[in-house]
Amino acid sequence: MSDIFDHFRRQAEACRNMGSPFTARLADLAPRFLDRTTLTGRRIIAWNGHAGEDAVPLRLFGGLHRLVLTGRDARLAAVYPPAEASDEALAAAVSIAIARHDHDLHDILMSPPQTNEVGRSAMLLPGFLWLARRFGPKLDILEIGASAGLNLHWDSYAYRYGAARWGKPKAPLELVSECEPPPPLEGEIEVVRRRACDLAPLDPADAEHRTRLLSYVWADQRERKARLIAALDHAAARPERVEAADAAEFLGRELAAPPMDGALRVVVHSIFWQYLADPARLGIQTAMLRAAETEPLAWLRLEADGRTPGAGLLVTLFPSGEHHVLARGDFHGRWLRWSEDA
Repeated sequence: MSDIFDHFRRQAEACRNMGSPFTARLADLAPRFLDRTTLTGRRIIAWNGHAGEDAVPLRLFGGLHRLVLTGRDARLAAVYPPAEASDEALAAAVSIAIARHDHDLHDILMSPPQTNEVGRSAMLLPGFLWLARRFGPKLDILEIGASAGLNLHWDSYAYRYGAARWGKPKAPLELVSECEPPPPLEGEIEVVRRRACDLAPLDPADAEHRTRLLSYVWADQRERKARLIAALDHAAARPERVEAADAAEFLGRELAAPPMDGALRVVVHSIFWQYLADPARLGIQTAMLRAAETEPLAWLRLEADGRTPGAGLLVTLFPSGEHHVLARGDFHGRWLRWSEDA
């Protein structure tokens, strides 16, 4: 039992560091509302797998937040932001909610959290610009693990990095990232084609899918919620949809087709690699290496790389295998530190 609560304590620390004191409180209070009297409690306490890699606390918190968003539990909603409640009242309301909605919450635990944090586009943009300066403005984008495809539309958004700005004045949303000095933002970009896949894609126009994504936004982070809604509205109005497909199979098929004339093909993903088993990772890399036998290819990703702080903005160029760590950035796009060696 102590092992699983260690994961909740680590999640609490991560939430505090990422600006969600409410979710940190939930994680700290877990021993008060998780026990073996419910299916949900028994499933979590006896979790079969790596609870950290499986993001068990976030699975539970997403399920609880969904009860609030859908109006299914008024008592729980009364202790959620913007309301304030004591630890005792919060723990009691969560305990009662778990008992009342036990089967539903237990079922939610069976699926990993599905997020589409659009703030990560602020981390990816400088990487796309770096590629465009080096290879030319035309980019052919293949995103894997794309969820609802919100980061597929990165070139539609506006960005601010300190005093520097990029994007159109009437962009559907503006992403702000603390960065001093700002990353290089010079160069033109033309996205000539964009396609994406996910094992379980979400439709930005579907109300249930939108609620699912919103449930994994921490309840006290209103700005994140607002920008997610803006990004969903924008994506819903676009013709592109994320294909339901295995990433390796998707890349194998797409990369076998001829590239657009004069365009660099870019395989991109963000906070996706950590959820893959080794065979899936090998399949993706093999598909890229095969394609690189006949054409240049760039692999751009924002991923946890075993270093701190934050995640690494990484690019690998094929067929040379040249590798660069362009920057380090926040998992939600709040800050970026550009590398002097990039």
